[in-house]
Amino acid sequence: MSGPADAVRLRVAVVDDEQDVLTFLRLALEDQGFEVLASDRPLTALEQLRGFEPDVICLDLLMPEQMGSSLFLEIRSDSRLAEVPVVILTGLNARDALARVSGPGSKVRPPERYLEKPVDLAAFLSAVSELAGPATRPRR
Repeated sequence: MSGPADAVRLRVAVVDDEQDVLTFLRLALEDQGFEVLASDRPLTALEQLRGFEPDVICLDLLMPEQMGSSLFLEIRSDSRLAEVPVVILTGLNARDALARVSGPGSKVRPPERYLEKPVDLAAFLSAVSELAGPATRPRR
């Protein structure tokens, strides 16, 4: 028997060192039907992302163990993750922070969205839903 319960849920990964932000975004995404990987460990996030196979990655830029811009570059250069849309979440002016690595003239594709913290929940959910695409997308 197949039906909505058998449908593949879209996967969203959130990497942020702030537990309250992770919990807030994870619960909001789960309420919308997404399967969520919430990671507060940027040093191990790349391996977690590979195993999780997200449809969208949400990434904070300011993290103590590893800067999000460095993790962003690793994601973009990883054959399994390079095409996954990335939403940058940050309290900084994200466009300035990433301009050095993904600005004009760079070979690195820029993030698909930038959202400033504190995150506007409606804008966040709208961006993730738009970037995730149709719920019937087959797994890679």
